[in-house]
Amino acid sequence: MNTFLNEFKARMRIFHESEDNDIIQQLDNSKTAIIALIGEFDPAEFVQGKELIFERTRYVRNEALEYFNDNFQSLILDASIELIGGDDIVV
Repeated sequence: MNTFLNEFKARMRIFHESEDNDIIQQLDNSKTAIIALIGEFDPAEFVQGKELIFERTRYVRNEALEYFNDNFQSLILDASIELIGGDDIVV
């Protein structure tokens, strides 16, 4: 989780450790929510899933979570199709 936390903090330009526990919890909650949406995956292996976790966490941190699903609907759909191996599915 440290690598995941550090990657998120670098991306969001967070340079202090005072919020680490909150960020870890937000990342964990986002991972659980994204897995519920698209299916099980390893964020270290599935880049689209990791992006969704990071973006959802960003929305949580900015108190805008209610906009996440609408704004990322196509990426959520694409990621879920890729996870089931539906590269040949045409929508």
